[in-house]
Amino acid sequence: MDKFTVARTLDEIGRYLALTESNPFKSRAFDRAARAIEALDADVAKLVASGEIKNVSGIGKATAEIVAEIINTGSSTYLEELRAQFPPGIFDLLRIPKLGLKKIGQLYAELGIASIDALEEAARNGQIAKLKGFGPKTAQQILGGVEFARQRQSKFLLPRGIEAGERIRMLLADIAEIEDAEVSGSVRRRLEICRNVNIVVATKKLESVLAKLPDILDGLEMLDEQTAKGTTGRDIEVRLHFTTPAEFGAELLRTTGSEEFVSAFGKIPKGRTEQDVFEKRHIAFVEPERREDASELSRKKRVRLVQASDLRGTFHVHTTFSDGRNTMHEMLSAAKERGYEYVGISDHSKSAYYAGGLTEDRLREQHAEITAQEKAVKPMRVFRGTEADILGDGSIDYGPDTLRKFDFVIASVHSQFQMQKDQMTERILRALDDPSVTFLGHMTGRRLLTRDGYTFDYDRVFERAGERGVMIEINGNPQRLDIDWRLVKRALDRGVVFSIHPDAHSISEYNAMITGTWAARKAGLTKKEIFNARGLDEVAEFLAARRKNRTAGL
Repeated sequence: MDKFTVARTLDEIGRYLALTESNPFKSRAFDRAARAIEALDADVAKLVASGEIKNVSGIGKATAEIVAEIINTGSSTYLEELRAQFPPGIFDLLRIPKLGLKKIGQLYAELGIASIDALEEAARNGQIAKLKGFGPKTAQQILGGVEFARQRQSKFLLPRGIEAGERIRMLLADIAEIEDAEVSGSVRRRLEICRNVNIVVATKKLESVLAKLPDILDGLEMLDEQTAKGTTGRDIEVRLHFTTPAEFGAELLRTTGSEEFVSAFGKIPKGRTEQDVFEKRHIAFVEPERREDASELSRKKRVRLVQASDLRGTFHVHTTFSDGRNTMHEMLSAAKERGYEYVGISDHSKSAYYAGGLTEDRLREQHAEITAQEKAVKPMRVFRGTEADILGDGSIDYGPDTLRKFDFVIASVHSQFQMQKDQMTERILRALDDPSVTFLGHMTGRRLLTRDGYTFDYDRVFERAGERGVMIEINGNPQRLDIDWRLVKRALDRGVVFSIHPDAHSISEYNAMITGTWAARKAGLTKKEIFNARGLDEVAEFLAARRKNRTAGL
């Protein structure tokens, strides 16, 4: 029973409470507890055994008791009681954009809606339009959301695929007849949205292996003599591709894909490793992330793609001063523990009232708290910044006097997503013209599998960003991964520099630096094109010079 299983159980309890409780406090308590468990370095079982679990920040008496029960019994009685109150597929409704848990709870309580089919029918026959807090416009939006969700049915985000793949691979490792197993397919290519998990399995005793697989995968069936399909307990489809140890590398290459890459590669010779296969074809090794098309195959030399270990610091970090879940001290300490040379704190600006955006008075309190914490985290440098809203007219939240106080400004769109393409383009271009702006945050506003991004003229924005020296953020949040890696080359050709940010609202979300790095690698970026792969002195000098120039221009 690992910490992530415990955290998922707490998360699920929190979701059920959000459906049933009018007071959001209980639901948030379980959310905080789940994040606290995820962030632990210590073994959860040992903390439970010693009684120290109740002293962990974010864990209360009630949640500590539930964590102990999960560790000791493998399940939660409270969760089972909550599950019994609702049909099993009710959380599928979360795939509908803008339909949160509170509204889902209301739909179930008043209309008995617990599936996407039932939701669609109620929207069409007028039942939803009559509900308090909904109305005809919302009902129409729901119908559009149903179509959006169905187009994305059976898809999942990359981290879920990685987690499922590694869990299955670890279970396979306990089967003596299996000599090797590796995740392949879209998960290995680090594609942001996946349909299934593929695993290549090397064995000389296939029949013996097949007899043991029902304990690992549900609904196991053979698709052909060498391929089995089943599902995990979380309904992710898994395909196992069996091969001999002598052909393991060839099968790994074939099933990693993409179809275009494999087709262009040509005949795949036998090989125990992929490196063997590439060498036999006299082709320089292509990293899995770069195999979406065949463009890399013609290169005689490969560039070294950026790695997470290249990143020397980060920006776009939130604290409890706005909508973060960890304090300033906790976020700074965690950054230092990760070995960062610098970190940029960027709580929301005042117009983001829904996210606890900072007024000028709160901003002064925040800066005082940074000053109070700086000594404890030396030699790490703390830069003072903001994630400032790009307002509807393209101006930047806060006035010139306040903007002068920041070392950097991340400018982001958080409202009026439905603007026409030309309007949105002009809005962003005006923001880029503001000398206070350092980074353009989560450029398209997309939420993977939840909402499409707003539309604008990418090339005009890239051109202006390059001209103004505004860097574009690669937002590592797995639900965003924005800028889309497919657009990066167009921006790069116009002189844009990138910076990989976690958009961290908790300690555990610093892990988004890893997913952000995967997106950068898919785009073919090296560390020289990543701002926060630079050392502290260079970064500090750049920000100081830009701040001096913008102060003179404001």
